[in-house]
Amino acid sequence: MAAALGAAATSAFAQADRIEGPLKIVLPFGPGSGTDVYARMVAQHLSTALGVSAVIENRPGANGILAAESVARAKPDGNTLLFTTNTTHAANPHLVKDLRYDPVKDFAPISRMGNLTFFLLVPANSPFRTLKELVEAARKAPNTISYGAANSFGIVSGSKLGKNAGVQFLRVPYKSSPNITTDMLGGQIHFAFVDLAAASPLVKGGKMRALAVLSDKRFPALPDVPTMSEAGYPGFDVVAWFGMFAPAGTPQPIVARLNRELVAVLNRPDLRQKGAELGIDIFGSSPRELEDYVKSQIALWGQFTADAGLKPE
Repeated sequence: MAAALGAAATSAFAQADRIEGPLKIVLPFGPGSGTDVYARMVAQHLSTALGVSAVIENRPGANGILAAESVARAKPDGNTLLFTTNTTHAANPHLVKDLRYDPVKDFAPISRMGNLTFFLLVPANSPFRTLKELVEAARKAPNTISYGAANSFGIVSGSKLGKNAGVQFLRVPYKSSPNITTDMLGGQIHFAFVDLAAASPLVKGGKMRALAVLSDKRFPALPDVPTMSEAGYPGFDVVAWFGMFAPAGTPQPIVARLNRELVAVLNRPDLRQKGAELGIDIFGSSPRELEDYVKSQIALWGQFTADAGLKPE
């Protein structure tokens, strides 16, 4: 009888954390972005671990709001996840009036996914060889030196640089980073803050030039590129990060299984090596650690956006 009860309990637990699939991973940015590149790397391994098919759904636009809302309102059965960044879960509460989702209450945290390195990029044929030269050009001709922004990092960083330097840049909104790099190469905009995962092929191919890295230390693969602080503008070492979330109300056994399988994927040496090449520091966490981190980041981004002179719109 004891053996039978034990087998029944094991079977019930197995059913409780079962994910039927297919697994849909929603992204707030378009194909070719750093988030997209990384998500597709993870989805392949997570699909195998869970024994279900996995699809990536790109839902760019509205600074990630469309993607976040769709997952917040999805059935909480573990089949729909949000692979997102600080844009939806730390910055938007300070950039968007009447935000229609709550980054804490409307989601079940699964795991942190790592951090992403951003660079201030210009085309290789740009006349600006240094950040100082870029700023001086904007000083001489206000609102003519333009930059592209497809996420909170680009929006806030551009505004903060302009405020700190005492110049007026012209911000051009985009849905995704690949569109920004295309227009930079075409001469439509002058610079942008772009993640290395999206820009890496262009930088390595000599089509883009990095004027600074937004970090507290230089990036090992590009050791000649100064930090923003070294270039004369401190305070730009706020981390761009990734996280995986399910809709609020997702059963705890499913959250626990998703976390267990996802962290195992993130610990793969081959995945971490590939991430390092793209400027992504890959690591996992517990759901509670992600929840606490989101709360702390919401407070931090409040200060970051205030420093940039930005208010909710």
